[in-house]
Amino acid sequence: MARRSWLMISGVALVGMLAALGAATASGDTTGPPVSTVGPIVKGLPGVGKTIRVTNGSWSTSATFTYQWLRCAANYKGCSNVPGPPTYTVIPRATAATYTPAASDVGHVLDAWVTATNAAGSTTVLSSGLGPIEARSPGVRHRPWIGGMKKVGQTVYETDSRWTRSPYMWRDQWLRCSPKGDACVPITGVRQQCGNGTCIPIKIGVQSDYKLTKQDVGHRMRVKVTAWNGAGRTTSTSDPTRIIK
Repeated sequence: MARRSWLMISGVALVGMLAALGAATASGDTTGPPVSTVGPIVKGLPGVGKTIRVTNGSWSTSATFTYQWLRCAANYKGCSNVPGPPTYTVIPRATAATYTPAASDVGHVLDAWVTATNAAGSTTVLSSGLGPIEARSPGVRHRPWIGGMKKVGQTVYETDSRWTRSPYMWRDQWLRCSPKGDACVPITGVRQQCGNGTCIPIKIGVQSDYKLTKQDVGHRMRVKVTAWNGAGRTTSTSDPTRIIK
C-alpha cells in the first residue's frame, strides 16, 4: 500500500567491478585513471516497455564508457547473485546506456554500473536507481476524503487516498458540484502569493487543500486525485461534501 511518498531510490557511488561493451567520452585531463566528480543518474519512466537510460555523470579526465545494468530490490537489499557480486543481480546482456524494463523487472529497482576508462586505467561507479518497476498503473485502495469545516472562509483538504503499485507523483483537482453532488466543474484560476517584495503566481484548485469562497455557497465539493507510476496514471474522486454554507 502506498500513501504520498517519493519512491525514486538513489544509489551511492561504489568502486569495483568492470562492465562490458559500450561507447562514449568525457572531456578533461588524462592524468591518472578517471575520478567520478558527479555520479551517473538513471532517467526515464519506471514502467515495463518504457526505455530508460543512464547518464555518464562527470569525470576528472577524458574517458570512454561501458555499462552494466543491475536489477535490485528496493533499497538495494535482497538481490540475487546472478552472477555478479553478492548483493547485486546482473541483468545478462544489458550493457548499453539504455535499457527497456521487462516483466521480470517488475517490483525491482534498476541501476547500472558505469565504467570510465582512459590510458591510465578504469574506474567503476554505481548510478542512482529507478523504480520499483511497474507493469500497470496505480490501483485505488482507498478513495480520497475531504476534511475540514465546510463553510465559506474555511480551508478543506484532501486526505486518506491510498494506492497500490507504487505511485510516485500525485495531483489534486478540486471540483465545484451541483447541490446533488453531480454536474461538477474544475475550479481554476491563479492568485498571487507575495513576500519580500516578490510575487509568484499560484494555481487555484490543484493543491491538496482549498479555501472555500462565496462562489461555493449552495454547492457540494469533490476532489479528484490522479496518481502516476512508471506504467501510467489512475484517477480517484471523493464523495461530495454536504452543501457549502
